[in-house]
Formats: sequence, structure tokens, C-alpha cells
Amino acid sequence: MTGDMLMEHSETFGPVVAMGRYSDIKEAISRANNSTYGLGAVVFGGKDAQGVADQLEAGMVGINQGVGGSGDAPWVGAKQSGFGFHGSLDGHRQFAQVRVMSGLSL
Repeated sequence: MTGDMLMEHSETFGPVVAMGRYSDIKEAISRANNSTYGLGAVVFGGKDAQGVADQLEAGMVGINQGVGGSGDAPWVGAKQSGFGFHGSLDGHRQFAQVRVMSGLSL
């Protein structure tokens, strides 16, 4: 991991930006995914931004904007960045027990 920053392997909170150099998009994606965490990621770019975003291992990915979405979007992490969802209908489902019953009661 020569040249990697400690921040690339830690879960940081707050207004922090990690900058690094990469030789090509494949290396950038590999370095971004080389973490046990995956709360959020942001991709800024042109026509390739969506393709890069599709390959990132994060619960929330922003394309040419910060992470988040509409008020109906869940707040979700990936890997060791939390379990379950917060907010939205999907977020409430994690606290519910689904039960299927069939047959006729007499």
C-alpha cells in the first residue's frame, strides 16, 4: 500500500476531502473500493461519471453532487459502514417482522 493515505482506510466524518493521484480510472476505482468502509462516495466528471459510480462499493453515491437524494431516499451504508437503512419506507421495514399466513380460520 505504498503511497496510500491513512484516510483512505479509515472512516472519517466531517468536511474532509482526500486527494490522491491515479494512473487510470481502473486504479481510481480499485483504490476507492480498497476499504472496509463504504458509507458514501462522490464522482465528479463527464460522460464516464455514471460508469465509475456504478462500480463503487458504497451505500450512497453522488454523481456531480453530494450524496443524498430526495426526502424519500434511504440513508444506507455498505461494508462496515453500518447495517440497515435509515429513513424512507425501506428504513422502516428493518424494524418490522414480515409474517405470511394462509389457510382458513373457522
